[in-house]
Amino acid sequence: MTFTLDPRTADDLRTAAEPAPTGRPRWPLFGALAGATALAGALVGMPSNLADEDWSAGVAIIDKLDRANFHVAFLLGLVSIAALLVATSGWKRWAERNAPDDLAARTIPTALAATAAINILGYSLMGSMALYMPGGPDEGWLSREAIFVNFTLLDFGVILGWWGGMVAAGCVAVLALRKDRLLPRWMGVASILLMLPALLLAGIMALPGMPGFVMPIWLVVISIGMVVSRTAARR
Repeated sequence: MTFTLDPRTADDLRTAAEPAPTGRPRWPLFGALAGATALAGALVGMPSNLADEDWSAGVAIIDKLDRANFHVAFLLGLVSIAALLVATSGWKRWAERNAPDDLAARTIPTALAATAAINILGYSLMGSMALYMPGGPDEGWLSREAIFVNFTLLDFGVILGWWGGMVAAGCVAVLALRKDRLLPRWMGVASILLMLPALLLAGIMALPGMPGFVMPIWLVVISIGMVVSRTAARR
Protein backbone atom coordinates (compact mmCIF):
# COMPACT_ATOMS: atom_id res chain seq x y z
CA MET A 1 0.00 0.00 0.00
CA THR A 2 1.32 3.45 -0.93
CA PHE A 3 0.69 6.62 1.02
CA THR A 4 1.08 10.12 -0.39
CA LEU A 5 1.91 12.88 2.04
CA ASP A 6 0.41 16.28 1.28
CA PRO A 7 3.27 18.85 1.04
CA ARG A 8 1.32 21.16 3.31
CA THR A 9 1.10 18.44 5.91
CA ALA A 10 4.84 17.87 5.62
CA ASP A 11 5.46 21.56 6.23
CA ASP A 12 3.22 21.47 9.31
CA LEU A 13 5.12 18.46 10.65
CA ARG A 14 8.47 20.15 10.14
CA THR A 15 7.22 23.26 11.91
CA ALA A 16 5.91 21.21 14.81
CA ALA A 17 9.23 19.40 15.08
CA GLU A 18 11.18 22.64 15.47
CA PRO A 19 12.02 23.43 19.09
CA ALA A 20 10.08 26.33 20.54
CA PRO A 21 12.24 29.36 21.28
CA THR A 22 13.03 29.89 24.94
CA GLY A 23 14.14 32.89 26.93
CA ARG A 24 14.13 36.49 25.85
CA PRO A 25 14.98 37.44 22.27
CA ARG A 26 18.36 39.08 21.83
CA TRP A 27 18.09 40.35 18.27
CA PRO A 28 16.25 43.56 19.31
CA LEU A 29 19.44 44.67 21.06
CA PHE A 30 20.85 45.33 17.60
CA GLY A 31 17.99 47.78 17.10
CA ALA A 32 18.88 49.56 20.34
CA LEU A 33 22.51 49.76 19.21
CA ALA A 34 21.45 51.07 15.80
CA GLY A 35 19.31 53.83 17.29
CA ALA A 36 21.91 54.94 19.83
CA THR A 37 24.80 55.08 17.36
CA ALA A 38 22.67 56.75 14.67
CA LEU A 39 21.68 59.56 17.02
CA ALA A 40 25.23 59.92 18.31
CA GLY A 41 26.60 60.03 14.77
CA ALA A 42 24.12 62.68 13.68
CA LEU A 43 24.88 64.88 16.68
CA VAL A 44 28.65 64.50 16.44
CA GLY A 45 28.60 65.32 12.73
CA MET A 46 26.60 68.52 13.20
CA PRO A 47 28.82 71.59 13.82
CA SER A 48 28.05 73.09 17.20
CA ASN A 49 30.60 75.92 17.27
CA LEU A 50 29.27 78.02 14.40
CA ALA A 51 27.84 81.51 14.78
CA ASP A 52 24.87 82.71 12.78
CA GLU A 53 27.09 84.57 10.35
CA ASP A 54 29.19 81.46 9.73
CA TRP A 55 26.21 79.62 8.23
CA SER A 56 25.84 82.31 5.56
CA ALA A 57 29.56 82.60 4.81
CA GLY A 58 29.43 80.22 1.86
CA VAL A 59 32.59 78.25 1.07
CA ALA A 60 34.46 80.00 3.89
CA ILE A 61 32.52 77.88 6.39
CA ILE A 62 34.83 74.97 5.59
CA ASP A 63 37.57 76.65 7.65
CA LYS A 64 35.29 76.52 10.69
CA LEU A 65 34.53 72.80 10.48
CA ASP A 66 36.19 70.04 12.49
CA ARG A 67 37.32 67.19 10.27
CA ALA A 68 37.64 64.76 13.22
CA ASN A 69 33.94 65.10 14.02
CA PHE A 70 33.00 63.94 10.53
CA HIS A 71 35.33 60.97 10.83
CA VAL A 72 33.83 59.88 14.17
CA ALA A 73 30.30 60.39 12.83
CA PHE A 74 31.12 58.27 9.79
CA LEU A 75 32.35 55.37 11.96
CA LEU A 76 29.32 55.60 14.25
CA GLY A 77 27.10 55.60 11.19
CA LEU A 78 28.66 52.41 9.86
CA VAL A 79 27.98 50.66 13.16
CA SER A 80 24.42 51.95 13.11
CA ILE A 81 23.76 50.74 9.57
CA ALA A 82 25.15 47.27 10.25
CA ALA A 83 23.15 46.92 13.48
CA LEU A 84 19.99 48.19 11.81
CA LEU A 85 20.24 45.62 9.03
CA VAL A 86 20.58 42.84 11.60
CA ALA A 87 17.58 44.22 13.50
CA THR A 88 15.67 44.34 10.23
CA SER A 89 16.26 40.62 9.74
CA GLY A 90 15.06 40.04 13.29
CA TRP A 91 11.83 41.91 12.63
CA LYS A 92 11.35 39.94 9.43
CA ARG A 93 11.69 36.66 11.31
CA TRP A 94 9.37 37.92 14.06
CA ALA A 95 6.72 38.80 11.48
CA GLU A 96 7.03 35.45 9.71
CA ARG A 97 6.57 33.56 12.97
CA ASN A 98 3.86 35.68 14.57
CA ALA A 99 1.93 37.37 11.77
CA PRO A 100 2.97 35.99 8.38
CA ASP A 101 -0.05 37.47 6.58
CA ASP A 102 -0.23 40.77 8.47
CA LEU A 103 0.58 43.77 6.29
CA ALA A 104 1.65 46.01 9.18
CA ALA A 105 3.99 43.40 10.63
CA ARG A 106 5.61 42.68 7.27
CA THR A 107 6.08 46.38 6.51
CA ILE A 108 8.26 47.03 9.58
CA PRO A 109 11.42 45.32 8.27
CA THR A 110 10.93 46.85 4.82
CA ALA A 111 10.68 50.35 6.29
CA LEU A 112 13.75 49.88 8.49
CA ALA A 113 15.72 48.49 5.57
CA ALA A 114 14.87 51.64 3.61
CA THR A 115 16.23 53.73 6.48
CA ALA A 116 19.47 51.76 6.48
CA ALA A 117 19.87 52.11 2.71
CA ILE A 118 19.39 55.88 2.72
CA ASN A 119 21.63 56.31 5.76
CA ILE A 120 24.47 54.66 3.86
CA LEU A 121 24.48 57.68 1.55
CA GLY A 122 24.37 60.20 4.39
CA TYR A 123 27.13 58.68 6.47
CA SER A 124 29.26 58.15 3.38
CA LEU A 125 29.08 61.90 2.83
CA MET A 126 30.36 62.28 6.37
CA GLY A 127 33.27 60.05 5.41
CA SER A 128 33.97 62.08 2.29
CA MET A 129 34.16 65.24 4.38
CA ALA A 130 36.78 63.64 6.63
CA LEU A 131 38.64 62.37 3.57
CA TYR A 132 38.84 65.58 1.54
CA MET A 133 38.82 68.34 4.14
CA PRO A 134 42.07 70.09 5.11
CA GLY A 135 44.08 67.59 7.12
CA GLY A 136 42.41 64.57 5.50
CA PRO A 137 44.23 61.81 3.60
CA ASP A 138 43.06 63.13 0.22
CA GLU A 139 43.23 66.84 0.94
CA GLY A 140 43.31 68.80 -2.29
CA TRP A 141 41.59 66.19 -4.46
CA LEU A 142 38.31 68.08 -4.29
CA SER A 143 37.84 71.79 -4.69
CA ARG A 144 36.56 73.82 -1.77
CA GLU A 145 33.35 74.35 -3.72
CA ALA A 146 32.84 70.60 -4.06
CA ILE A 147 33.46 70.09 -0.33
CA PHE A 148 30.96 72.84 0.38
CA VAL A 149 28.37 71.01 -1.74
CA ASN A 150 28.93 67.87 0.34
CA PHE A 151 28.51 69.91 3.52
CA THR A 152 25.29 71.41 2.19
CA LEU A 153 23.88 67.97 1.45
CA LEU A 154 24.67 66.99 5.04
CA ASP A 155 22.23 69.60 6.31
CA PHE A 156 19.71 66.75 6.43
CA GLY A 157 21.90 64.01 4.97
CA VAL A 158 21.98 61.53 7.87
CA ILE A 159 18.49 62.20 9.21
CA LEU A 160 16.27 62.05 6.12
CA GLY A 161 16.36 58.25 5.99
CA TRP A 162 14.47 58.00 9.25
CA TRP A 163 11.19 58.64 7.45
CA GLY A 164 11.38 54.89 6.93
CA GLY A 165 11.48 54.62 10.71
CA MET A 166 8.33 56.75 10.83
CA VAL A 167 6.55 54.16 8.69
CA ALA A 168 7.83 51.38 10.96
CA ALA A 169 6.63 53.28 14.04
CA GLY A 170 3.20 53.66 12.49
CA CYS A 171 3.05 49.91 11.89
CA VAL A 172 4.08 49.20 15.48
CA ALA A 173 1.28 51.51 16.63
CA VAL A 174 -1.21 49.55 14.52
CA LEU A 175 0.00 46.21 15.90
CA ALA A 176 -0.17 47.50 19.48
CA LEU A 177 -3.45 49.43 19.51
CA ARG A 178 -5.83 47.32 17.46
CA LYS A 179 -8.15 44.77 19.04
CA ASP A 180 -6.11 41.68 18.15
CA ARG A 181 -2.86 43.28 19.26
CA LEU A 182 0.48 41.57 18.79
CA LEU A 183 2.52 44.12 20.75
CA PRO A 184 1.92 45.80 24.15
CA ARG A 185 -0.21 48.91 24.06
CA TRP A 186 2.49 51.12 25.55
CA MET A 187 4.54 50.56 22.39
CA GLY A 188 1.71 51.99 20.34
CA VAL A 189 1.38 55.02 22.60
CA ALA A 190 5.15 55.61 22.59
CA SER A 191 5.25 55.31 18.80
CA ILE A 192 2.52 57.90 18.32
CA LEU A 193 4.04 60.33 20.82
CA LEU A 194 7.44 60.15 19.12
CA MET A 195 5.95 60.45 15.64
CA LEU A 196 3.89 63.54 16.44
CA PRO A 197 6.73 66.13 16.60
CA ALA A 198 8.06 65.11 13.19
CA LEU A 199 4.60 65.06 11.62
CA LEU A 200 3.63 68.44 13.07
CA LEU A 201 6.87 70.14 12.02
CA ALA A 202 6.63 68.62 8.55
CA GLY A 203 3.06 69.85 8.17
CA ILE A 204 3.57 73.32 9.65
CA MET A 205 7.12 74.19 8.59
CA ALA A 206 7.97 71.64 5.87
CA LEU A 207 10.86 70.57 8.13
CA PRO A 208 12.10 67.21 6.79
CA GLY A 209 14.77 66.29 9.32
CA MET A 210 12.97 65.82 12.64
CA PRO A 211 12.53 62.03 12.22
CA GLY A 212 16.32 61.73 12.41
CA PHE A 213 16.21 62.87 16.04
CA VAL A 214 13.07 61.18 17.36
CA MET A 215 13.08 57.88 15.47
CA PRO A 216 16.45 56.66 16.78
CA ILE A 217 15.04 57.22 20.27
CA TRP A 218 11.90 55.35 19.23
CA LEU A 219 13.99 52.46 17.96
CA VAL A 220 15.94 52.22 21.22
CA VAL A 221 12.74 52.24 23.30
CA ILE A 222 10.87 49.72 21.16
CA SER A 223 13.89 47.45 20.85
CA ILE A 224 14.34 47.28 24.61
CA GLY A 225 10.60 46.67 24.89
CA MET A 226 10.85 43.73 22.51
CA VAL A 227 13.35 42.17 24.90
CA VAL A 228 11.61 42.75 28.22
CA SER A 229 7.91 42.66 27.31
CA ARG A 230 6.08 39.37 27.69
CA THR A 231 3.66 40.24 24.91
CA ALA A 232 6.45 41.07 22.48
CA ALA A 233 8.71 38.20 23.55
CA ARG A 234 7.01 35.88 21.08
CA ARG A 235 9.65 35.36 18.39
